[in-house]
Amino acid sequence: MHDFHLEKNRMHVFKTAVLSLRDANFASPLFFTKTEINLLCREARALPFRQAQPSLGKNVFQDFSICFPAPIKNSFKRAAQMLEQACQSIAREHQNLFESEVKINDFAVQNYPADSRGIGIHKDGLRYRNLVFILTLDGQSDLFVCSDRYGTDRQIVPDEPGRLVILPAPGLAYLGQADERPLHGVDNVVGGRLSIGFRQQQDQPA
Repeated sequence: MHDFHLEKNRMHVFKTAVLSLRDANFASPLFFTKTEINLLCREARALPFRQAQPSLGKNVFQDFSICFPAPIKNSFKRAAQMLEQACQSIAREHQNLFESEVKINDFAVQNYPADSRGIGIHKDGLRYRNLVFILTLDGQSDLFVCSDRYGTDRQIVPDEPGRLVILPAPGLAYLGQADERPLHGVDNVVGGRLSIGFRQQQDQPA
């Protein structure tokens, strides 16, 4: 089985992308193969979804259905393990880049209908650490980052299927202050959007 194999060239692409976060608030390298995307897409569409809460804090609208927590198994597990392995490799070369070993323990799948409003401008929660990974599996839309909740300095993030969007999160050495985590949102959904998110949720005290 050749899918989700962290070969040398792919590791180089991942490392370059993560290290670029020193000077940028996102990276989106071409990373996954068409075969891998097809596997992930098929498994994602088979999951049970529920309608997301229409609004979420600070008037952030949500117009999609969601599977959360989604099971990290099969192709999802192999993809997550590959990302963890890549992070571990970088951490061996760049000590103190991450506040802790990157372990993906939070997984969501979002299914936006055709002509969805998307999701409003927001920051990922403080509980998410080190890196946030977003992968679009199908559809067309605009994922963007901006400098404030009015959408100033809007910048489109290339996220067509095959690209791995990487956002910095608290715990990454390049993110000076936790409040500097990037504002982002999704709009201009054409024909729907299916995406997944891999995150590391901070361990809760016993």
